[in-house]
Amino acid sequence: MRHNFKTTNTSMRFSNKAYKYLDKLSRDKDFVISDRQLVVDYFKSQNMQPFDKVIEFQTDFSGLELTITNKPDSTFQVSLFSQADIKQNKPIDTIKIDGQLYFSCGDHATAQFWFVISGNGQICTYDNNSETVNIISSSFDKFIETYAFEDLLGQNKKYEHPYYYNLIDKTSFEVITRNFFRHDTANDDYNKWLSDEKLIIHQGTWYNRPGSYIHVYGDDSKQCETFIQHLKDKLIIS
Repeated sequence: MRHNFKTTNTSMRFSNKAYKYLDKLSRDKDFVISDRQLVVDYFKSQNMQPFDKVIEFQTDFSGLELTITNKPDSTFQVSLFSQADIKQNKPIDTIKIDGQLYFSCGDHATAQFWFVISGNGQICTYDNNSETVNIISSSFDKFIETYAFEDLLGQNKKYEHPYYYNLIDKTSFEVITRNFFRHDTANDDYNKWLSDEKLIIHQGTWYNRPGSYIHVYGDDSKQCETFIQHLKDKLIIS
């Protein structure tokens, strides 16, 4: 199933690259419920608050398969409620932590984490052992922007340095990258995309803990390694 996202949402919701990315994705029709009222009634039938951001996630995204060119292990299957769940009025599973409700929202092909969405729309990983959540994106819109960015880099065959580095001095990193372009459509408190003429840098949030990592793309390995070594020498990353 294809979904022309741009026809159903305001034109400024996503960047152009994200719209192009969304237009080529497939969507599992069994998880698509476009009637917002059906989802609202589903919540109310179980005496639950119909969170606007969770309902939006269901109607706009549930059923999508997010992929990255040449990186099939990064596939993310988006799923919240299925048509059968609503038809059968299946009890809604939730996780409650510090008074906040979270809903399972999809599965990553290889990452060994539960992915959940909060009532206010933040995307998190959930650690079943410690019963804690770790926010990795302020919204699913931003989650998609990151996938779209990585997919475009894959299409353009940018060299991707294989390692991820712990960012230990954010202030110095911001000084060194002060002249880099900020890709604000993809950026939030948990992800930043920066670039200059040679490099593209993703400052992301670790899936398993709070804190930022640095991941670097460039035209070749030497470009990336020179920049990474500079950050290491300045004790900015480890």
